[in-house]
Amino acid sequence: MLEILIPLVVNKSVEVVVGILLEKLCKWVLSDSNLKSLNKFLKIQILVLYLDLVVRKTPLKSLPEESQSQQK
Repeated sequence: MLEILIPLVVNKSVEVVVGILLEKLCKWVLSDSNLKSLNKFLKIQILVLYLDLVVRKTPLKSLPEESQSQQK
C-alpha cells in the first residue's frame, strides 16, 4: 500500500511546487519594470541590426579617402 501511495504523493507535490514556481516566474517576467527593460533592449537590438545592415551595404567608394587608407 505504501509503495503505491508514496509515488503518488511525491508526484502531486512536485506538480504543486512546479505550478507555484511557474506562476511566480510568469508574474516576474510580466512585471512592468521587466517589460520596460525588455522593450528598451529590443529597441537597441533592432537599432544595432539596422546599423549593421547599413554599414555592410555602404560601398567603400562612398567613404572618405582618409578612412580608406586607415583600413588598409
